[in-house]
Amino acid sequence: MRFVRTLSAMINTNTERAYWEQRLGSNVPLNAVGYRGLSNAFVAWSYRVKARRFQKYAAQLVTTNSRILDVGSGGGFAIDNWQRLGMRDITGSDFTDASVSALNGRFPGVSCVRMDISEQELPFAEGSFDAISCIDVLYHIVDDDRYAAAFRNFGRLLKPGGHLIFTENFLHAGTMRGAQLHGVFRSLGVIQSLARDAGLKLKSRRPLFVLMNIPMDSSNPLLRFYWKAMNRLMKNPVLGYVAGALLYPVELLATSLLREGPSTEIAVAQKIEAP
Repeated sequence: MRFVRTLSAMINTNTERAYWEQRLGSNVPLNAVGYRGLSNAFVAWSYRVKARRFQKYAAQLVTTNSRILDVGSGGGFAIDNWQRLGMRDITGSDFTDASVSALNGRFPGVSCVRMDISEQELPFAEGSFDAISCIDVLYHIVDDDRYAAAFRNFGRLLKPGGHLIFTENFLHAGTMRGAQLHGVFRSLGVIQSLARDAGLKLKSRRPLFVLMNIPMDSSNPLLRFYWKAMNRLMKNPVLGYVAGALLYPVELLATSLLREGPSTEIAVAQKIEAP
């Protein structure tokens, strides 16, 4: 039975890697992993919101001398924002060759390596980093054992007192799985438990989006109707740009005021210092 589970995990991982190699195959933009089906104009506005939220929390975790690891760098969103915060010692990583190649070309001062955070063997020693970012990555790890391994690796790679900044959906209902979504959306309880087992204390969790992303963590029919209607409108580049520009200030205000959100959230966890 254990062999069957291991084989299944390997097949799922290889399938996901092939999917992302194709998706990130050439000319990888910073918003390469944005919500598919929406216009690039709207996605660009949503990434402005994401950048503001990321910088707000990341700036509190580091000094200019901090050593940073970005996991699942994709198009380089987090690397770009770490640099905007003045960070000099940044390592990028991704499990696709396409992304690593593009990142090394786009960020010549950053070392980018091919790495899968859910694997046992990683190219870094224990306690190598002051902070780790993992943005829009974890829910794409569909195998539960590998998902748990990712958190163990976060705990191992962080220095005592170091921080992990990451995004997840933190569902208050049960875990949601869907092959068509290329992801598994796990519950708040599951994520908290895995973080705790890895020696990480979840310190804060705030909305990353309220109105500009799918309301995964809401059963409100009005909110779901709103997103379904907006989803149709925002496929159009012009309407997508207008909608994004109008929603941008509203989203910044909503994500600042609300403690719970219906969509993706940004969280900070700290490596528990040894007694």
